[in-house]
Amino acid sequence: MWKFVIFAVAAFILWKMFAGDMNRRKQETKKEQETLIAKGEMVKDPICGSYVSIENSVKARDGGTVRHFCSYECRDKFLKQIEASKTKEG
Repeated sequence: MWKFVIFAVAAFILWKMFAGDMNRRKQETKKEQETLIAKGEMVKDPICGSYVSIENSVKARDGGTVRHFCSYECRDKFLKQIEASKTKEG
């Protein structure tokens, strides 16, 4: 009986240690992302709203503006929206 209790307590302590470590890593990653956003090294995808690194983004030019996307799918959706708005205007 005592062996089971000791094993359960040890398992609980290990679980708390790993859970705390995962939470700390998530917070550090979030702070790092916020720093990159503030520096202008990450930008928001205009379609899905996720943040993407300027270096690794999929790019499309909209007039004189370069837009950054997280994927080709988001870029294609944006280009379809631009094309649809141009056909409505013209």
